[in-house]
Amino acid sequence: MEDSYLGTLIYSILALPIVFGILSWIKIRRDNRRNESGEVEYTSVAQAIGFLVVEGLTVVASLAVMIAAVSGIVRYIMVTYA
Repeated sequence: MEDSYLGTLIYSILALPIVFGILSWIKIRRDNRRNESGEVEYTSVAQAIGFLVVEGLTVVASLAVMIAAVSGIVRYIMVTYA
């Protein structure tokens, strides 16, 4: 029983750097599209919608993984110390 929670803890801890890396990648990608005045520039409406969809889905997915990882860590703490 303890091994399954330990495995969940290890996967949860390994998932957190991946999530932070993805969120950092999105920020760098967004900053690269800014002009001198700080506005984000797109060459077309299709590109703007594409970036919006890709970045939106990536943020939602990474936040879902972060929630699952934190809940795995909390579950391990509850089982181990409670």
